[in-house]
Amino acid sequence: MKISKRALFTNPTYNKISSIPISAQVFFWLGYFSFNTIRWGSFYSDYTYSFKSNLLEFPFHIALSYLFIFYLLPKLFNGKIIECFTLLFISLGLTLVLKFQLTYYFTSGDVMPEYAGITSNIDFQYATNVILGEVYVVSFVTAIKLAIDWIKQKEYLNKTNEVLLENELKYLRSQIQPHFFFNTLNNLYSLTIDKSDKAPNLILKLSDLMKYFLYETGKEFQILENEISHIKDYIEIEKLRYDETLKVNFNIKGDTKKTIIKPLMLIPLVENAFKHGARNSKKNAYIDINLITTKNLLDFKVENSFQKPTKKIKEQIGGIGLTNLKKRLEINYGPEYYNLNTIKKKNKYIAHLNIKL
Repeated sequence: MKISKRALFTNPTYNKISSIPISAQVFFWLGYFSFNTIRWGSFYSDYTYSFKSNLLEFPFHIALSYLFIFYLLPKLFNGKIIECFTLLFISLGLTLVLKFQLTYYFTSGDVMPEYAGITSNIDFQYATNVILGEVYVVSFVTAIKLAIDWIKQKEYLNKTNEVLLENELKYLRSQIQPHFFFNTLNNLYSLTIDKSDKAPNLILKLSDLMKYFLYETGKEFQILENEISHIKDYIEIEKLRYDETLKVNFNIKGDTKKTIIKPLMLIPLVENAFKHGARNSKKNAYIDINLITTKNLLDFKVENSFQKPTKKIKEQIGGIGLTNLKKRLEINYGPEYYNLNTIKKKNKYIAHLNIKL
């Protein structure tokens, strides 16, 4: 998400997002005033004159800075360049005249004691000195303001992106549940039509999975052991549809109780193996699942048999399940922390997922 400078200054929430507390502004100007007074007091060897001079100058500094930041700068970013610089030159001209008059009558007849000779009128040297001084202060203050605004805007955008990503994850997770239960209810329907004794067991397993979906998958992380238990329940539900026509092997290596992963990252690959492999295999159907976990890596491989599909393999396996999984892997881990490969061979299909933990 990228916001242009023009959008930043025309955004009605700009002042709210980028506002600097009044107390911080007062502290800044008091600090700047004190520094200037001491600096020029040391230069003149006259701190009383320096205090009076800065007391006259700083209202101009402050007025020009706020005029430029809150009125002229938005015009500049809105493309009103001529208007912006015209008003700036007029403001600098008025400042030059007013500052000269106040300095001449309230401090001394010499308005530039730092230069040799007495300057008691507005000449080129005095005008250049005053204008450059005001431009310096305005530029300095504007740079600070823009830097603070940029930092706050970046924080605001980061928070906004976090909310958007969280909402997208919730949406993607919500897609999994209807997709999964749709398939499972189809299984249940088939069993009830056949008046199978397997139907009650299927309902119990389905109840456990519903509980898992409702209360566990909303967490940011999940213990791998719980994910495996969920996968095993799903496998048992699917196997109820088959007698001995389908062989399922699930091999696990590593400490699954101490490993944590993002929820529902593994089940789509298993679901795919049943949906597009076992159901389409007329004989010698099998699904081999291998999970290996170490301290820094989770390796999950699902291999299943399949008959030659009537459509392209991408269409066969590219439904909600894998598309959803890829999006969630991208959001939760990022491309540098996971690798998902799918391989189609003669009579088998392999899905291989690596996640850096």
